[in-house]
Amino acid sequence: MIAAYHYVARSKDPRRSFQAFTSCSRNRAKAEQFGNALFVLNAENRISYRTLNMDISALSTYPDEEEILIRPGRSFKIERVEFDKTKNKHIIYLTSISTSDAN
Repeated sequence: MIAAYHYVARSKDPRRSFQAFTSCSRNRAKAEQFGNALFVLNAENRISYRTLNMDISALSTYPDEEEILIRPGRSFKIERVEFDKTKNKHIIYLTSISTSDAN
């Protein structure tokens, strides 16, 4: 999986999308407690942020996780992929792109 992100980041068209609801957190320290890869998403502006996702932290059993759901089909540009040796974790940097930019 990580190799695929490396490949796409270096490709002519580094845009991809999540095809299912994807859970994430506004709290990076909390997100770093899970898994061996961390997606760092840059939502360029408030309009992009609102259309990109839904804040469900108030509905969650674990509100301290500050959970956000990314809607299916949202497009991102894969900026770069790094490996953090101190955290033993791959970090994948994404930037949200509008639907018009995705075509």
